[in-house]
Amino acid sequence: MENLIVCKFGGSSIISKADVERIRKISDDDSARKILVVSAPGKRNNNDKKVTDLLIALAEDTRACIDDLETRTRANEIITRYQALTSKTLAYIEEELQQRIKLGLPSDAYLDSVKAFGEEACAKVLAEALNAEYVDPQELFLVTPDFSGAAILPPSEKMIQRRLKGIEKLCVVPGFYGYTENGTIATFSRGGSDLTGAYIAAALDARMYENFSDIPGILAADPRIVRNPKKIEKLTFKEMRDLAYLGSKLHPEAISPCAKKGIPIHIRETAGYPARGTYVVQERMSDPNQPIVGVAYQGGFCSFDILKFGVNEEVGVLRRILQVFEDKNISVEYVPSAIDDISVIVRDDELKKHDIGMIVGRIQSALGCGTDVNFKEHLGCLAVAGKALRGHRGISASIQSTLADAGVNIIFISQGSEERCIIYGINGSDHKKAVNAIYDKYLR
Repeated sequence: MENLIVCKFGGSSIISKADVERIRKISDDDSARKILVVSAPGKRNNNDKKVTDLLIALAEDTRACIDDLETRTRANEIITRYQALTSKTLAYIEEELQQRIKLGLPSDAYLDSVKAFGEEACAKVLAEALNAEYVDPQELFLVTPDFSGAAILPPSEKMIQRRLKGIEKLCVVPGFYGYTENGTIATFSRGGSDLTGAYIAAALDARMYENFSDIPGILAADPRIVRNPKKIEKLTFKEMRDLAYLGSKLHPEAISPCAKKGIPIHIRETAGYPARGTYVVQERMSDPNQPIVGVAYQGGFCSFDILKFGVNEEVGVLRRILQVFEDKNISVEYVPSAIDDISVIVRDDELKKHDIGMIVGRIQSALGCGTDVNFKEHLGCLAVAGKALRGHRGISASIQSTLADAGVNIIFISQGSEERCIIYGINGSDHKKAVNAIYDKYLR
């Protein structure tokens, strides 16, 4: 493992000249910090907009052929955000933005190209301010042409090694995107700068991947729901995956590349540096008296509840049900079941372009006469995670009792064979009292 630290700085860490100086101090503090991955500038306050969202609006405006004055006004708003990072003039950034919005690309490719400008411009401005080298993602990442959800392809590992292995000078890399085989920009899903940093760290066998943001580490619950939740000192990669999947502040796909190489992830606060954050590692000691390490919640789920007498005895029934969703390119989250009923849980976003009634009809057709399908919406998923849950007798019953005492009805339960995480399906309207009940009982 090389004596190299890859640092990723989130958008909330890059909004002012003071932030740039803070990043300079962090990079100077340890000579192993040779690679900085950056996001586009984030919100300056709660009423502000992220630069990525401004660029999305700009792309939609220019595609709608609005007049030049409105386009210039929105573009100037974006340039102003970068000017806040430096005293130098940014005429070249403004010119590059104008060139970008004039590209004649298909709509999805055009949107990704404009969105990616947020990270690209930020990396260029930061590299200039820090006297560092700007590295174009085209030299590092070959990705699939799945716009706004591109996947990193295997050749990227060799590309990263060829460009960055053994570097001496500080390098700044834009996060969030790569290039397809035909040279078109394609972005990852939102929060994808985490992936950029993780893949670079893994490809170079780095000593550490540091993920800097506006939080002191991974919290045991969402601070928007629970008052002053405590910071978790250490998590395993699997525990982090469980919590990140339902919204903790690390892109869930960023965990895998570091986990495969055993590279620790240090999630920490930029403004609070040098305070320690949360370490995500291969293994850790657990407290049997405190089996739950964190509770996470995410809304925006719905279910197709399938009822048919004897359905659990039919050969191939699950394949036929899931084939309906696969044919529609709909990702399935969970499939809880009981005698004579099976539920298919999906995210609301997956259904935006589909006729729900048609999906219900396809399921009924696949299973034949006597099949009832009920559609439920406004559901949420509550994840209770911790490696010490495994083999902890009575914990599931205790959690269910705690939720019942809080007036929360459990709609479904999903638990894997490793027993390190239990998912409870609940009504979205119950999420605050559910999360607080679990936190107060097991983590307060």
